[in-house]
Amino acid sequence: MGHEEREVVVVGGGPAGSATALLLKRRGCDVLLLDAARFPRDKVCGESVSPAAWPLFDVLGVAPALEALRPHPVRGMRVVSPDGTSFTGRYPAAERAGFALRRTVLDSLLLEAARRAGVEVREGVRVSAPWLEAGRVVGVRPDDSQSPAPPIAARLVIAADGRTSRLGHALGLLRQDRRLSKFAVRGHWSDVEGLVELGEMHVAPGGYCGVAPLSPREANIAFVLDRTDLRPAAGDLAGFYEGTIQSRWPRLAERLWHARLQAPARVVGPLAVTTRHPWYPGLLLVGDSAGFLDPFTGEGITLALKGAQLATLAGQRALACGSTDDLSEYERAREAATREKYRLNRLLLELIAWPALANLAAHRLARRPDLADQLVGIAGDFLSPRSALSASFWWGLLTR
Repeated sequence: MGHEEREVVVVGGGPAGSATALLLKRRGCDVLLLDAARFPRDKVCGESVSPAAWPLFDVLGVAPALEALRPHPVRGMRVVSPDGTSFTGRYPAAERAGFALRRTVLDSLLLEAARRAGVEVREGVRVSAPWLEAGRVVGVRPDDSQSPAPPIAARLVIAADGRTSRLGHALGLLRQDRRLSKFAVRGHWSDVEGLVELGEMHVAPGGYCGVAPLSPREANIAFVLDRTDLRPAAGDLAGFYEGTIQSRWPRLAERLWHARLQAPARVVGPLAVTTRHPWYPGLLLVGDSAGFLDPFTGEGITLALKGAQLATLAGQRALACGSTDDLSEYERAREAATREKYRLNRLLLELIAWPALANLAAHRLARRPDLADQLVGIAGDFLSPRSALSASFWWGLLTR
């Protein structure tokens, strides 16, 4: 059986894959993008995008199209602790607000932008494995159940096929984080009371629930729990989803008294995936494929787009040099860009795991709006995570 030859093959048409494909095409590369789904397709996600994503959308050339959709603005975050104490942190007023938007809309917009840029997009094509020769990736092997599918050779493969990446797992690059075995359950609701231009995070013992306002009356409501807490969901996910909100977050449940669940709830997990290396000779891991932590700080889309920029720079440079065997430059750049944010994410997860500490922090932040704005500003990428990792921040939070 023969094979097709391309310069770059991108596997996955989500934000990371579409952005990387578009940027590489602009740099003169021949790019083929493959995705197992047909768009528009849904994805379980919090669907809130931080303000820091706007400059990245500008670079991609999709900001005007996004603004034309008039997505619901998100101007900060309201966090509610286990004892009901709440604090609000706001993004700087001079900047463009964050927003919440269905992934069916956002992902389709980015994929179409890549297509318009000249990327060849093939939907409904599942990639089963990398094509390996002499210890390097030289292409991909599509999985076509209808007829034999020839392999596709490529000088560079971009694995953007998510935290369950077939390519990443086949190469031994990814592993589940056993300590953070969490699952998310999501539903879309209409006629929700009390929605404003703020995202919400409701913390309870053993988990948290996020609310992303998609419109003044419509919201994405998703909660994250440990694997063991999901056992009662077997056979009745819908009942488990609504019952869990009522039992763990009763104040939120009151706002859903007249609300309507638009479609059956969906579950995804385990969430946390770590990577040994985000590259292999001939291949780069991008987006969730390059490692996925708990989504508490809600920056998945922004990190995916930043990763796409880093992958584009490293990939195009390697292609120009004539060899994609050593892509360690990408690993170093990604580590530098995400190290402090990942440390803060883990620190916050440790804090909310202890209700007494979460309550104490909420009480302090409710009295210190400057620190609340600082923490939310870090989540929105206006401030360096280093400021929240400093001793002075925690001293001010816990002692004043």
